[in-house]
Amino acid sequence: MQRSHNASFKLYAAMTDVIVLVLTFVLALRARVALPRFWTYDLFEPKVLQDVSADLHLSMLPAVLIAWVGSLWYFHTYDDLHRVRTNQLLVRMIKATTGGALGTLVILFAMQQTGQLSRSLFFGFPLLAFGALLFVRALFIRALQERYRKGLNTRNVVIVGNAGEALPLIGSLERNPQWGIRVLGVVHPESAEEDAEVSGLTWKVLGRTRDLPRLLEDLPVDQVYMTGRAWDVATLRDIADSCEELGVEFSMDANFLGLRVAQANLGDFEGNTVLGFSATPANTEALAIKRLMDIVLSSCALLALTPVFLVTAILIKLDDPGPIFFGQTRSGLYGRTFTMWKFRSMVADAEKLRARLEAENEMDGPVFKMTDDPRITRVGRFIRKTSIDELPQFWNVLKGEMSLVGPRPPIPAEVAEYERWQRRRLSMKPGITCIWQVSGRNNVDFKTWMRQDLEYIDNWSLLLDVKLLAMTVPVVLLGTGAK
Repeated sequence: MQRSHNASFKLYAAMTDVIVLVLTFVLALRARVALPRFWTYDLFEPKVLQDVSADLHLSMLPAVLIAWVGSLWYFHTYDDLHRVRTNQLLVRMIKATTGGALGTLVILFAMQQTGQLSRSLFFGFPLLAFGALLFVRALFIRALQERYRKGLNTRNVVIVGNAGEALPLIGSLERNPQWGIRVLGVVHPESAEEDAEVSGLTWKVLGRTRDLPRLLEDLPVDQVYMTGRAWDVATLRDIADSCEELGVEFSMDANFLGLRVAQANLGDFEGNTVLGFSATPANTEALAIKRLMDIVLSSCALLALTPVFLVTAILIKLDDPGPIFFGQTRSGLYGRTFTMWKFRSMVADAEKLRARLEAENEMDGPVFKMTDDPRITRVGRFIRKTSIDELPQFWNVLKGEMSLVGPRPPIPAEVAEYERWQRRRLSMKPGITCIWQVSGRNNVDFKTWMRQDLEYIDNWSLLLDVKLLAMTVPVVLLGTGAK
């Protein structure tokens, strides 16, 4: 789900703000503690400046963080990070700073702590925090936009409409690569007669609306956006159904209503009010927390399992000549390919030997599994039974190619043999474990496996992820369904 990247960047920005607020508060407090050495009189009343308790003011820091981060969120300083204008950011930061300062006072007043608060610190800290937050946020936005310019985490979009309607939007997107949206091409209505080339633009015509189902299978499309207002209901429903079937987000002008597809939401697409229809989870904040869980838990796992990695690597080398790790091309989110890593559990030329064993396949559907696979080494049999061979995938999780929980990433050749409804499992980032892993793994037939993955997507929540992670532990320890 590409939208999860934007949610993750919001979370990262909020975490950065927390660090900035803590540092600026401590700096302002240290300056206030040291102030009597250089300035004797109170700035607000004609009396000698008194010392302040650093410990007492540090105890107020949680209230400061709650008020400020809440204000920053309320005044939308985390919205549109990839395309916010400087004047918009400045106005939002001024509002958020004012709200944060007032919110801090309200919380401290409720806690009956205002009498202990240093007034010079209260007025000095917001000024320092404003400058620091604005500076760091500008650096964050610049880094984010540069990331998009390099093509990282971009959102692939197919525009449906004629050239006259699509041209202004495409031109705007191509002039602003920092927005993180890449137009793969345009799909024309059946009645359109435009040429494929339009002067000044690099986009191309991919086909007609009848070609869209095939294009969604062949291209890594995150979203289909319909321009124009002259669409008949039948065409709209056909396009919406094609997108829903593969889990691709479908957006269109908000005037078109009455489509019966998965989840509808009113949103904005680069200045255009649109209705979005998505058959995948849309809770961006929860998805951001899911990504944060992936980062934290995979990092901890890689550190804690270092001894296991070393011992396994030595055993693999002693048992059979060849590489320690096995990298295989897998299909990820919407068909994006990546290299998934495992500890090598088979002989070095296992892929070449598979053709001879196809008749022994014990799984139905486009996957290959057999209990007594002769390609598996002695050490390989043990690490497969204990799932140790899967441990290197924590690196894929840390890189963002996989998640801890999600449908298992298939081989592209397997995806090519999927039935159409089965392709929707690619609409969520693949994972190390999912419902299939805790329901018997290789003891489950292929179509049931596919339905379990779609069940996970349709019912996804953070609680479900935690539940599946907890259920995976005994399955791994007992080796249930492993081959």
